Amino acid sequence: MKHSHLNSKVHEDWFVNFVGACSVLFVILLLVGCGGSSDSAKIADSSNNPPVVTPPQPEPEPENPPKAISQGIFHSAGFIRSNNESDTIVQPNIEGQDYISGTLIRVAWKVVNPSEGVFDFSAIERELAQATIYDSNIHLAILDSNEIPQYVLDQCETFNFVFRDQETHQTCLPWDQQYQGFKQALLAKLGAQFDDHPNLSAIYFSYAAMTNGIEMHWRVDEAEYTAAGYTPERLSTAYNDVMDMYNQAFPTTSVIMEIHEVFNSSELADNAFEHCYEQLGSRCGVAIWWCASRMATNPNELEYKVYHIAQQATVLSFALCQTIGSFTTSPERFDQGQGWTSEQTFRFEMDFFINQGFQVFELWSNDVQNPSLVSIIQDEIAPRL
Repeated sequence: MKHSHLNSKVHEDWFVNFVGACSVLFVILLLVGCGGSSDSAKIADSSNNPPVVTPPQPEPEPENPPKAISQGIFHSAGFIRSNNESDTIVQPNIEGQDYISGTLIRVAWKVVNPSEGVFDFSAIERELAQATIYDSNIHLAILDSNEIPQYVLDQCETFNFVFRDQETHQTCLPWDQQYQGFKQALLAKLGAQFDDHPNLSAIYFSYAAMTNGIEMHWRVDEAEYTAAGYTPERLSTAYNDVMDMYNQAFPTTSVIMEIHEVFNSSELADNAFEHCYEQLGSRCGVAIWWCASRMATNPNELEYKVYHIAQQATVLSFALCQTIGSFTTSPERFDQGQGWTSEQTFRFEMDFFINQGFQVFELWSNDVQNPSLVSIIQDEIAPRL
């Protein structure tokens, strides 16, 4: 009987162990089939097959990639004073020449936006249509400050100043909220219509604290401006606020900021370029509309203190030279008394700034039509740009 009991116990233990083993195997198979835990996956992956690796996906192309940066010789042309002008600034005898890359077009804010909510960009459209015919590019400058529409002046806090003509001009304080609202509306309309135009290669930055409406210089009485609420920080913030509007309105077009000292300091220009480059990267261009080697090399010149910003731009983005005068009619503005000819001066100045890293030049009408200078451009300058 003991023997029979022992056999019965063995059979019973065997059956229990068999059921237990089956249960363990079932759980393992269930875990492997369902993905299981990381430990189960290790048990299941007993083969020598390499793991399946998903290749990295390429970064998607931006929906609207930035346009190519301006390069070459641009015609620093006239000023649009009315939308009713029949002639265009872009002309075949200049812009149709293969040594010209494009044209600077200047137009007043009050011309394209004469009243609140009313925008007339027909003059700009005509210029771009002409540029398309000649496969040429446009630098567009909408003048601010003394070219602000009357309806904006009526609603902003204003500041009066006297400039070259000794007449009193009126502008808005650039930090005024009404002014900034109207400025943003203008830029939004411009950007919606022209940012994707292939022949608009750059737009100039402008805001309310510019004595001639487009250059950074602000030649007013500092004490009077301080009494109106000015501090360096407040002016810099206003400048950067407007730059952000340009960036938002023109996400594919380069924005060019012209630089000058303001109140005998480079602080505004330094802060402006730092912010502009941080937001726009290579689309943030720097222009010097006082371009002459003496200004860049002589510490006694006012603009010498901001030239380093243009030098930074030649490395980080791009820099533009608009010459301080005409080589054809006033070479003495460049040569510092050496008595050079127009051709000698032109060669020297162009060579200096090209060697400094400048790749964009805005030259005056009589220079780009002067046969002796055109010959130098075609044979010596254009191949280097």
